[in-house]
Amino acid sequence: MMQQPRAETDTIGAGEGPQQAVPWSAWVTRHGWVRWWVSHMPPSWIQWWSTSNWWQPLQRLLWGLEGILYLLLALMLCHALFTTGSHLLSSLWPVVAAVWRHLLPALLLMVLSALPALLFTASFLLLFSTLLSLVGLLISMTHPGYTQDLDQ
Repeated sequence: MMQQPRAETDTIGAGEGPQQAVPWSAWVTRHGWVRWWVSHMPPSWIQWWSTSNWWQPLQRLLWGLEGILYLLLALMLCHALFTTGSHLLSSLWPVVAAVWRHLLPALLLMVLSALPALLFTASFLLLFSTLLSLVGLLISMTHPGYTQDLDQ
């Protein structure tokens, strides 16, 4: 005889009732490999994990990584602008040399050709900034005492 899964009901017997908020870390602890790993871990490591401020260096590392990403994106933008401009000017140089009055439209075309690189860089910055912010948010949600320290 198969046993039916039992659903918890609220006071009137409808549905599962109101769900309590569960921290995201509870999802990890449901898995057997985590219990196995914790049971084979030295007690000093478990104490270090639960009592030390290990997330502060991690957060500083993420802030540094975010700064490096902004620097790399600025360099990518400069590279894209100079590469686009040099290719455009090298291909248009005979025309510009022959007819000086077409120089302004060529420069305008060079600036407009850099717009896709600017849009790509802006979207890249937004994506990584959002990702790093979410990681920081998850870290601060795991350790609510640290967010109180930031407010003071």
